[in-house]
Amino acid sequence: MFDRNVLWTAALFHDLGLARLRSNTMCFEVEGAEIARRFLERHGMAPSEADRAAIAIILHMQPNVTLSDGVESVLLDRATGIDVRGVDLGSIDRVRAGVVRDYPRGAFDRLFMRAISGEAAARPTCQSAAFVRRAHGSGWPDRTPWAEVS
Repeated sequence: MFDRNVLWTAALFHDLGLARLRSNTMCFEVEGAEIARRFLERHGMAPSEADRAAIAIILHMQPNVTLSDGVESVLLDRATGIDVRGVDLGSIDRVRAGVVRDYPRGAFDRLFMRAISGEAAARPTCQSAAFVRRAHGSGWPDRTPWAEVS
């Protein structure tokens, strides 16, 4: 069973570090996780729950997240995989068109790739650099699976 508050807050904060790349001193997911952890604890979340949210945020860029990393980490990883790369996109076929209609993606894939490439250039040891290499090797975002419904 997963904790809805942990998963919701991890999802809410997972790309916070990406929005502040110029001031980061660590990889964006680590930076964002630390900011989220402090914020969540200041606003009353138990430290153990804030830790689980932070771990999920850190791991959302890692390959091969498993249940041993925590159920919220797996769920966030799968959600961001669908959202960014279209992994298992078929699993949301019933709701995809409605979501995209109500929340158009626009240039999300290109803007995301620009931001993540900026971090990869600045911090080549971060998961962003590996992500950019994998993305270019797979043809994403030029052949984004979301294009058919965007």
